Amino acid sequence: MVREKNYLVEKLKESGIKSQIYTTMKKLKACSECHVGAVLRDGESFTRSNGKKKFSSENRTMKRVRYYDRETKLKVIIADNNEENVESILEKFLISVGKGIEVNGDWVEIEVGDADWVEAGDSILKSKIAVELEIVFKGSLYVNREVLKKDISVTASREEQNGDN
Repeated sequence: MVREKNYLVEKLKESGIKSQIYTTMKKLKACSECHVGAVLRDGESFTRSNGKKKFSSENRTMKRVRYYDRETKLKVIIADNNEENVESILEKFLISVGKGIEVNGDWVEIEVGDADWVEAGDSILKSKIAVELEIVFKGSLYVNREVLKKDISVTASREEQNGDN
């Protein structure tokens, strides 16, 4: 989840958030700025999976076993006193977010969810308008194991000795 959160923080900076980007609700509530960006954890779920796939690596045959599918939900908040600024930053952010990222050598898909627009009276922030956007990262937890090859000549000679021709 750390890599995913850092990815979104970088994308917010690239999109035009000039102030500190908050990553905890406690710090976000305490901030007194009007121009705000935040990336907050919104939950994570795991679903048991049992996919298997063979591949070659460095002249060895490996088996990749998928144990869990993993969904990580993060909430991105963009706030400002000017609605046009929020909309501009949001558009730049959405364009900059890719279809996925590589995390520990595995591909993790990115899905953008619903956006909630929040007016000044309905928010904990000092800004006049804010947008809260749900981002879902979809990946899996894998274990790679080496597949040991049986020695075919030893097996064949045992069959011959036993008369199994």
